[in-house]
Amino acid sequence: MARTIAIAALAGVLAVATTAASAAERLAIFDAHVHYSQEAWQRFGPTAIVAKLEAAGVSRALVSSTPDDGTLKLQRHDPERFLAELRPYRAGVGLGNWFTDAATPDYLASRLSAAPGTYVGIGEFHLPIDKAARTPVLARVVALARQHGLVLHVHASESPVRALIEQGPELRVLWAHAGFSNQPEVIAEMLESHAKLWTEVSFRADDIASGGLIDPEWEALFKRFPERFLIGSDTYIPQRWEHYDELIEDHRTWLRQLPPDIARAIAHENAGRLFGPTGQR
Repeated sequence: MARTIAIAALAGVLAVATTAASAAERLAIFDAHVHYSQEAWQRFGPTAIVAKLEAAGVSRALVSSTPDDGTLKLQRHDPERFLAELRPYRAGVGLGNWFTDAATPDYLASRLSAAPGTYVGIGEFHLPIDKAARTPVLARVVALARQHGLVLHVHASESPVRALIEQGPELRVLWAHAGFSNQPEVIAEMLESHAKLWTEVSFRADDIASGGLIDPEWEALFKRFPERFLIGSDTYIPQRWEHYDELIEDHRTWLRQLPPDIARAIAHENAGRLFGPTGQR
């Protein structure tokens, strides 16, 4: 009986949403978490990637890659569609040691100088513990972001993100995966406390709408902070490119259950607010 009621409730919600917010299905999507690393570009050329985005209704994407060459392959292929982020990872330097490697700031500075105006952010990078956000290397990276007006795109739980923001509270920070496992109340407190913090919800579709029905706490969170969320796919392995349209549709499942103005904001308008005119198309 309970199952029947739940199914009926979900059907009712989706029927209303289809009528009242069907525009969400037609909205242009800004994908705020794309990777095009070496394994991916060996399987899918830039033309194939563009075709995947178009089929999924994604008009623009924020890209970072290991190595950075993948990002530039996409950005140079279609500079109107792809916004580039500069990732600190390269041969021998990855998520566990980039913030202690003394060569990291010089590497980033050289890439920024070689392609002025190309990058809109630094990241996506990982901060596993608070201490990682307080190293001399990180301080120099923050200085580069400040110098070039770049967004910092960080994968971390809430505590290292707080430590990062302490290093540059005036900087714009994009929090990957909304902390990956942090609950809505934690996310709400973070957004309330830090005016220049945005978050993208790649890998959170199952949390937001388990079984297809949007969770009330997440719904309340989106309505409280409608201008602070973006969505993403996180194509960190080639297999996720194979199912790219499904990843985007997972987000549309819950987007269509929100008021149309909030759905539009999260789908693509907030990217324009974060990245400026380059975030819109």
